[in-house]
Amino acid sequence: MLNDLRGAAAVRLDWPTRADEQLRGECHRVIAAVVELGGAIGWLQMPSREKTDAWLDAILQTAGTGRGGLAVARVDSRVEALGAWLAGPPGPVGHVAELTKVMAHPDARGLGLGKRLVRALADACADAGMEVITLGVRGNNHGAIALYEACGFRTWGVLPNAVAVDALRFDDVRMFLPLPLPAGVRIQGSAAGGPGGSGRGSSPTSHQKRD
Repeated sequence: MLNDLRGAAAVRLDWPTRADEQLRGECHRVIAAVVELGGAIGWLQMPSREKTDAWLDAILQTAGTGRGGLAVARVDSRVEALGAWLAGPPGPVGHVAELTKVMAHPDARGLGLGKRLVRALADACADAGMEVITLGVRGNNHGAIALYEACGFRTWGVLPNAVAVDALRFDDVRMFLPLPLPAGVRIQGSAAGGPGGSGRGSSPTSHQKRD
């Protein structure tokens, strides 16, 4: 099947705004095939069509607000890969987006669809005014980590044993991609001073890091 797809020249990326029966069925086909092989995309068991439809509807509803989006990669008009981005809630982290459910059908791997999707999602985040993109990937998924690194992502932290799959525990590797900042933005980072800051040995203004 992969050889058949390699010979197909018609590959395009789409940004659906509504889900018809064809899109629902094709997305479920990709998700089911990835989960069947143990893919780390958030479903430990094979999701029903009802569950994948509900996820799709939620993503597209968010896309309608400009705070998220779904990208699908089609090979000869059929969805073979997909991925989504979601902005953080309005407020202190409203400029941070997260990539989620980035996957390709096993038969379509090796076609470069994943890299095209990730780069398109990053461009969409930048166009929407996002300043940082984050994502989480299971520690043993070295292929996905390499893909994200090739797209400019860097690891900012590892939460050991945070992902449970039956009796197995895996690290949760957190990665980020900085995007261009708006004019006038000043970077305080972790330097002392600024709203909510406190010095060492003094009483903190709040236990909430983001407040």
